[in-house]
Amino acid sequence: MAGRGGSDGGGFVAVFLVLLGISLVVKYIWWFVAAAALVGLFFAGRALARHLDERRELAEEKEFALRRRADRQHRWMLSGDSRAVYGPEGAGPMRAISPDEDDDGRPLAAIARTDGEIAVLVRDKPPCWEQALFASVLLQRQAPLLPRLRDSELGFTPAHTIPVFSGPDLASRLYGFIDDMLLTAQQLESFTAAPAFMAAFGAPHDESGADPAAIKHIANRLMDYHERLLDISERCRKLAPPSQYADVLADCARLLDTPLQSYREFITEYVEIIESLPRIFEHASGTVHLGAVVLDIDFDERLRKRVFTRLEAISRT
Repeated sequence: MAGRGGSDGGGFVAVFLVLLGISLVVKYIWWFVAAAALVGLFFAGRALARHLDERRELAEEKEFALRRRADRQHRWMLSGDSRAVYGPEGAGPMRAISPDEDDDGRPLAAIARTDGEIAVLVRDKPPCWEQALFASVLLQRQAPLLPRLRDSELGFTPAHTIPVFSGPDLASRLYGFIDDMLLTAQQLESFTAAPAFMAAFGAPHDESGADPAAIKHIANRLMDYHERLLDISERCRKLAPPSQYADVLADCARLLDTPLQSYREFITEYVEIIESLPRIFEHASGTVHLGAVVLDIDFDERLRKRVFTRLEAISRT
């Protein structure tokens, strides 16, 4: 009986509060209207602020992209690369051959394609050997992965797959892959920001402090993160969900391929710089500023939103 009495009392209190609220609304109706208007303005202002923040972030991203493009264009100009005038598409047949020596007559460092060539590069230490060594290790580690990287770029599904029978199960697995990718990207950022990363190359304008073992080590560790990201992409594409979820799986595979595309662009651009150094040194003197080469993982915001919207929806089915 006590339980029932407590329940009834609670019901009475609830009704009383509702009636009290109604009486207050009737008496102070214009205050409530004004308050509602203020609340509406607050939410409208917050939405506007959020919109302005999004526009500011977009503007910063565009500015960053423009700086990268300007740095790349500047390097093409210094090296006499006709892409600086004709663009990447029209420059192929217009490249000129330049001497491969610096001002002292010593041959500049070139990309090493084999372990033997890397050993010679480390032994002889020609000008710019540090950057050439770093790029050479990246290329050697990338070469055997190229078929797998192409599969990731194509969204290829292997023959042996793992069945997934429900939307919530698929959503849980895909959330896990995305989280693994984001965690790996954060670890990569911390790794490249560590002071020891750049210290391996020695002080600016002083190659005597460069450590070849350290350079090879950081290049290999950078590619270890690359292989982890590739493994995450492959585990995603092995899933075989019901056909109604094929779209979200394909979009998730594209999202997970983004860091791999960023690696490809970074390695390609870095190698291009090393290969263009003879042309740069032919025409330049003193300190040459080549701009920044950035390993920037930039996600397609529309794709990211679409993936998370679909995952949220199928996690409840």
